[in-house]
Amino acid sequence: MDVAEKLVPVVCPWCSVGCRFYAVSVNGYIRRIEFDYDHPTVNRGKLCPKGVASYQFINSSKRLKKPLKRVGEKGEGKFEEISWSEAYRIIAEKIKEIKETYGPEAIAFLGSEKITFEENYLVHKLSKAIGTNHLDFPGRYCQYSNSPARTAVFGSAAATNPFEDVAKAELIVIWGHNPAETAPVFFGQYIEKAVLDNGAQMVVIDPRETRGHKYASIHLKPYPGTDLAIALAMLNVVISEELYDRDFVQERTVGFEELKEAVKEYTPEWAEKISGVPAEEVRKVARLFATKRTALLVNEGLNQHVNGFEFALALANLIAITGNIGKEGVWSGVFPGAQCGFCAAMSGIAPNKLPTGKLVTDEAARAELERLWGFKIPDWVGLDLTSMIREMGNKIKMMYIVGGNIAKSAPNSRWVREQLKKLDFLVVQDIFLTETAKYADIVLPAAAWFEKTGTAISAERRVQRSYKAAEAPGEAKPDWLILVELAKELGLGEYFKYEHPDEILREINSVIPMFKGATPEYLAEHPEGCFFPCTEPGEGTKVLFKKGFKTADGKAHLQPVKWREPPEMPDEEYPLWLTNFRQVGHWHTGTMSFESPSLKKRWPEEYVMINPKDAEKYGIKSGDLVKVETRRGSVLVRAEVTEHVREGVIAMPNHWNINVLTLEVTHEKTKMAELKAVAARVRKVEE
Repeated sequence: MDVAEKLVPVVCPWCSVGCRFYAVSVNGYIRRIEFDYDHPTVNRGKLCPKGVASYQFINSSKRLKKPLKRVGEKGEGKFEEISWSEAYRIIAEKIKEIKETYGPEAIAFLGSEKITFEENYLVHKLSKAIGTNHLDFPGRYCQYSNSPARTAVFGSAAATNPFEDVAKAELIVIWGHNPAETAPVFFGQYIEKAVLDNGAQMVVIDPRETRGHKYASIHLKPYPGTDLAIALAMLNVVISEELYDRDFVQERTVGFEELKEAVKEYTPEWAEKISGVPAEEVRKVARLFATKRTALLVNEGLNQHVNGFEFALALANLIAITGNIGKEGVWSGVFPGAQCGFCAAMSGIAPNKLPTGKLVTDEAARAELERLWGFKIPDWVGLDLTSMIREMGNKIKMMYIVGGNIAKSAPNSRWVREQLKKLDFLVVQDIFLTETAKYADIVLPAAAWFEKTGTAISAERRVQRSYKAAEAPGEAKPDWLILVELAKELGLGEYFKYEHPDEILREINSVIPMFKGATPEYLAEHPEGCFFPCTEPGEGTKVLFKKGFKTADGKAHLQPVKWREPPEMPDEEYPLWLTNFRQVGHWHTGTMSFESPSLKKRWPEEYVMINPKDAEKYGIKSGDLVKVETRRGSVLVRAEVTEHVREGVIAMPNHWNINVLTLEVTHEKTKMAELKAVAARVRKVEE
């Protein structure tokens, strides 16, 4: 028996930093990992706890191994095993039946942050081939405040600089982000280096004290959902004190006078009344932002609010008028929580997009893609994820979900589960029987990240290849292969003639111009990858916007912004703000990390953080069982009484059951829901 060890280069799937290491593979099994110190990797050989444990979940006994057909009620989780041929036949027949009865617009697809660039591209292509633009991915609840706001101002949402520029910054502002816990390797390699080695100053803006706050010289603690007030006040200070970059504003922006007029009433004193942050602290941070080379790091504390779009617009304006863009030593962009959040976004997974990034309503762009693909593309704008959920059983009769767990990740999850029951037909393609899969009519067993070859895209726009290091269990198949075989069953095989992910990537090279140079051959020869846009083989574009922006006139379009209140505020009945946070040892809904023994052991359960003053008011001590309640529902958890959360705020990790409590109200433009600022109450439960 051949027992030779193979070192297989892989990109860690857990977050969007893009760390690389070797999986030591023996006869299709991963025995251990080895650190890659030989190549110019973003992590320089280092890994976080999730990275070290990264492959454990693939060996779980709970892995899906054969296709399943529902035999019980929706949500019961009762299934029988069937063959792949039967599964494909049932799905294809149902798609054809629904198309004939209701039209293709009754069918919706979800891509995923858990699958490769190539696989998300095929999800997009298959949805268009079937004739629907109802297409989205769970990243709707991650990136869709910051991304459209930055696009409105700069013409592109992409991160401006490589991570190495964070270490060159004079000021690092971490706002609604906790990279010391969600991206520890990035924090250690770049942020700590900037502060400890290069003397950078650090500001943290968060209602909690996070793992990284000890490096900060200033820590602002706004109430959840009120960050917009601080951003507007900072704009007010920078403009009224004439601290903006006059030359940059004059030469490279439009709309300054309108912005100036819009923010003139938003003084730091006004912001203090709303956010609880002292006015002088707001002034101090605004002056630093305007006078230093700044790296602005934001994440879900910005994104996951109904007023997140306005907040993100305010920050994009602030970046532009201070000239903190288009040069070395600054950083700003979208920092999704998953490695392949960009794999979905950059393949155009959205209800209004083509894979090229152009709009589905753009006739010329549609015609060009029809020429490349060979079939007609629908020209109407589809539904976003929250609207899909609202329309289940009405406009939406069928959903095909690849690697998403919306029954747990979407806001107001009890409502979501009731909506899932209304679908005529649901297909879930995943590696475990998730909370969402329990509502499916057909469940398809997919190969996990380490069991297939594909492309990953990180938060600094780095495009890298990850390679197959293990065999999938039982009859599980790579997501790309499942989609190809289903397309053949649907009679669409002529458009899906792929035998290997390399062939899919080559098609992407020809379809999406900014990835033309990210060929399988180049990425194989250059493990460090390239930075998109990479229009020809080579390093790509490390710094964006050096000379112009992606707008029609090449200038940043400053956007007037107004204060917008969170959709739900504390009151006498629900007097506390409830927010959420991520833990270093878990990922999203825990689908994979809960099946990683070392992670589950170190981070075993959910809890609620409560300030000592609030705890005293409600007679709560650390370790007490408490009931956390909002207008949507309640959960029982243990209390952790701590100064690490400000008075008036309670906080829970988001990997367990907090979305029973959150609010599905959405922003009219971005369709972002409210996941981080809802009114709550808490009381001790007698055991």
